[in-house]
Amino acid sequence: MAGTSDANACAESAPTQPVSPTDIRSSVHGGTHIPQSAEVDTWEASVHAATQAINKLHEYNRDTGQRGRSFTLPTTPGCEATIPVWSGRTEWSRQLRHHITHTITGRAALTAHSIGIERLMAVAAAHARFADSTTGRGVTASRQLIAHHAGVSLSVVNRARRVLKTLNMGIEVERGRTLRTHEYMAAELHHGGQQHQAASVWALSSPKHIVDATPPPPQRPPRPRRTRATRRLESHRTTRPQQPNPAATTSHPQATGADTLSPSTYVPSHNLSLRSTHQRAHARHHTSTPQPRPIHVQRAAATLIARAPGLTAHRHIGHLCDAIKAAGIDTTHWTGHDIAQALDRDTVQRGWTWPTADRISSPVALLRWRLTHIDWTGPSPSQHRTTADARRRREQHVHRTAIHHRNAMQATPEQREAALDQIRRTLRHTTRRAVDLR
Repeated sequence: MAGTSDANACAESAPTQPVSPTDIRSSVHGGTHIPQSAEVDTWEASVHAATQAINKLHEYNRDTGQRGRSFTLPTTPGCEATIPVWSGRTEWSRQLRHHITHTITGRAALTAHSIGIERLMAVAAAHARFADSTTGRGVTASRQLIAHHAGVSLSVVNRARRVLKTLNMGIEVERGRTLRTHEYMAAELHHGGQQHQAASVWALSSPKHIVDATPPPPQRPPRPRRTRATRRLESHRTTRPQQPNPAATTSHPQATGADTLSPSTYVPSHNLSLRSTHQRAHARHHTSTPQPRPIHVQRAAATLIARAPGLTAHRHIGHLCDAIKAAGIDTTHWTGHDIAQALDRDTVQRGWTWPTADRISSPVALLRWRLTHIDWTGPSPSQHRTTADARRRREQHVHRTAIHHRNAMQATPEQREAALDQIRRTLRHTTRRAVDLR
């Protein structure tokens, strides 16, 4: 037959019939005949199913509010409704510091979880950095990222989170876990990388009892109002030298030594005097007098410096007082000697050595850092010493009372002599009766 391989030595040279894409003739594949239209339908169905799956993942990411460079665990609807919002970054941090330094509950939480004030505040500040500025929620940073920003280890982050949980100022809304299959694919679709684990979701809160127990922040006194005359006077005084004013001296003999920039040269003297008097009264009314630090805090700081010359401050001793107060030390019970003794004991237990004075560039910063690593909630060495002295005095009193009672029960020389006479008479009487019986 012409046109076939049987009639031609070279099958490739035989003429071929053009095949239409819509041809419904069967094609041979592994001995099985599959219609070409069925292949097209299967491919289109697969593409449609894959497109639907991707669209569902996109919708899932939108519904769960995914943002940033990592996938965040979705929170259970309604679980955040019972969590009070915070008072803002600055106010929330101030509430936390006041609670852990001035309340028994806060100090007990620090002691129970073995963490210092400054380390806790560093971890809290790192959490607040990633929280929503309005509600305090949405803290999805990992523990490693929190530790990096706080400059602490992972164990410190764990202990700080336990303190926040204890005080109800930090709530773990969702615990970190391994992603499920659809979450893994949604994460890859979200940021283009592979993610197997998701961090916990936290919410920072300001409970009502914390807000009520925190005193309001101190108000800064308003600056006195500067009038046009005072601004002009200050500008002239800074730009022109002071010279005596003969005219002013002549017209006002009592104002000797007045300069050419006298207020009477530029503005009426009666207006300036009234304005100056009003400004001085306004400044006196609104300027707050700084309160002196308690004498027991100053005495503790002075004693500590005397005991530790390496901490001699290059600045005012008030900075040491502020460091002692910031550490939450009750100086009515902890004296300067007690603080120095606690520092020495902590240094020995850690195997450290104190640097020399020439190696300390900032004594106040060193003291502040060392004080935050010591527990100051228990009784001080002075209190232990006072208790031991009282117990020793009671024991001495009991001992003296026993000696006095023993001495009171001893016989006098007269009583002993009378007893000996009685014994002699009894012996003589006994001897006579024995002789008579013989």
